[in-house]
Amino acid sequence: MKQLRNRVEGYLAKLDERMGPFVPRSIPSLPLYLRERFSVFSSRVFGRNWLLAIEEDGWDAGTPTEYRQHWQQMKQATREVNVAIVLPSLSATMRNRMIGQGVPFLIPDTQIFLPESITLLTENFATFASGPGKPLSPPAQVLLLLQVQRGGLEELSAKELSARLGFCRASMSNATSELEQNNLCETSRKGKEQRIHFKGAAFGLWESALPLLRSPVSKTLFVRWTCPVEGVKRAGISALAQRSQLAENSVPVFAMPEKHSRMGLENGQLNCCVDRYEANAEVEAWRYDPALLSDGPDVDPLSLFLSLRTSPDERVQAELADMMEALPWR
Repeated sequence: MKQLRNRVEGYLAKLDERMGPFVPRSIPSLPLYLRERFSVFSSRVFGRNWLLAIEEDGWDAGTPTEYRQHWQQMKQATREVNVAIVLPSLSATMRNRMIGQGVPFLIPDTQIFLPESITLLTENFATFASGPGKPLSPPAQVLLLLQVQRGGLEELSAKELSARLGFCRASMSNATSELEQNNLCETSRKGKEQRIHFKGAAFGLWESALPLLRSPVSKTLFVRWTCPVEGVKRAGISALAQRSQLAENSVPVFAMPEKHSRMGLENGQLNCCVDRYEANAEVEAWRYDPALLSDGPDVDPLSLFLSLRTSPDERVQAELADMMEALPWR
């Protein structure tokens, strides 16, 4: 537990320079098994007092429902409003179910869901090794999605793909190799250049590639801005609301390239909010430029689907299914 505590303290200190010290909290009214499972500390983080329940070493991971029960018991025993569970790791499925159940949690250096303060949900493409059966890199995913939705990439060389998409020539060559290794395309040599040939029509290509595709969202930030940053497009629930009967959130959602979000934070165009209710925008930082796949005000439908497909909201899932059924390439 000491190692996990040190990690979480270091992680929060990077995010909040005004973070208060960790103070051990004794809770005699808590059931014995919870006192054995968690060490509880209080700290002031993001301008609010939080109770952080850090899971001790050696415990098997619980289910989202179990963690929700633990969280509710701690809130009842302490009469504290802001209580969060601190865990060493969490799968994407577990993460989404805990968000759906409204349980605040923190995974040091990776993910943080404190609904009244901050949400950072990182999905790191860098951890995905290329090769057969491995998730596609961002350039390869862009290449595949562009061909599925628009076509026009047949017979192009790495040099021509580079000029078309803005990735360097080496990235396009590597992306083509990834797709070929996963039997999504093949290449042929004409003169000095290798040229790409995709396997199958749009819908079949999408179906074959789907297990290899990942959400484009690297992280999510709640911000205030006076004017949008370059490259912004409507995303998430805001984009889905334009294609369905779903009501848009009170805070609109936008996507932009990860590089542009960093620049916006550095030059003051974006200001991260301590409290989500202070925000006038939710920004998704994407691993690839959403403008590569969409000329309009919204992100492309396939990237939108990938960004929301793990949502625990049944209404979102129903509208996503309707959106996919209505796409013309089916």
